[in-house]
Amino acid sequence: MPPEFDYQAADRLSWVLKQFGEKIDWFLWLRNGRREALLSTPDSDNWQGAKRTRYEQDLARQRAALIHLKDEAKRLKARVDQATAQAHAQHARQKPRD
Repeated sequence: MPPEFDYQAADRLSWVLKQFGEKIDWFLWLRNGRREALLSTPDSDNWQGAKRTRYEQDLARQRAALIHLKDEAKRLKARVDQATAQAHAQHARQKPRD
């Protein structure tokens, strides 16, 4: 007999994955604001040429990595939610009817 599905653990994991994605969105927003503050002020003249290009490339790589993590968390959350729904459906089918 297969082990019982742990609904509480699945719900907690789903919630944590959702929070993780939201935190990444917030972090991306924060970093974009920092970029704007560094590069769009009158004092940003020193952010020209190779220094700026390097900064922009590093930021783009980091952004892509964070977006990948967020997308992976979203996929995992969807799989956890799907498994939970399937467990609920299976449990409902197994209940004896009066």
